Amino acid sequence: MAKKQTFGDKVKKGQGDQSKTVKVVYTYTSPKNGQMKFAESKIKVFADDNEDQIINNEITNGRAMLEAKA
Repeated sequence: MAKKQTFGDKVKKGQGDQSKTVKVVYTYTSPKNGQMKFAESKIKVFADDNEDQIINNEITNGRAMLEAKA
């Protein structure tokens, strides 16, 4: 016989790490021709972190890295 699974068991099963994935899309200036380009990255934000600060850091670091490439 199959084990009976209750609704409570299903809810407990899905509770892993308390985080969410955020897709960040930002613009940067191409060093080759000076045109605006788009870049994207996915970051994981945990429940106890400051979401706005993490996203702004990702945008700043991503732009700096892409604009430095020649």
